[in-house]
Amino acid sequence: MRNRENNIKTFIVSFIFVVIIAAAAACGAILFGGENSSSADEYSWIVSDHAAVDGMLDGSFYSGEKNSAGVLSYKIAEEITVGTDGKGDFKIENSGKNICLMKVKILINGEIVYETGYIKPNQHISIDTLDKIPGIGSYSAEAYFEGFDPHTETSIGATKTQLTITVIQ
Repeated sequence: MRNRENNIKTFIVSFIFVVIIAAAAACGAILFGGENSSSADEYSWIVSDHAAVDGMLDGSFYSGEKNSAGVLSYKIAEEITVGTDGKGDFKIENSGKNICLMKVKILINGEIVYETGYIKPNQHISIDTLDKIPGIGSYSAEAYFEGFDPHTETSIGATKTQLTITVIQ
């Protein structure tokens, strides 16, 4: 009889131990890899801008806000310096908190000097090149951020901000 009681106790303790291990493994999978899909996986049918890469930027040097509809959060360098080849550090980011795609246009005196393709949520563009390079100097510019529904690719709102573009030798 004593042997049977010991076997039952051993079985119960073993069962509880296995349940605890399974629960710990499930929690680990959720915390360290369960729902951590990249934007490439999430919107695989969308082609991102050639310069867009997954991940967020350090936000300490960028402006950022939401448009009036509250659907588009962005970041961009407030001052972009480019060489005469037009290459510079733009630091454009589509926040991972957004659910929309984003396109960016930069205008100087109403003329488009830079335009992106789609930037998916949780993607950024660090280094890129102006499409049209103004002469050497410093220019006041406007950056327009437009959000798009990833399933229909229709516009869901836009916002803009002021920035400075400087072209150096």
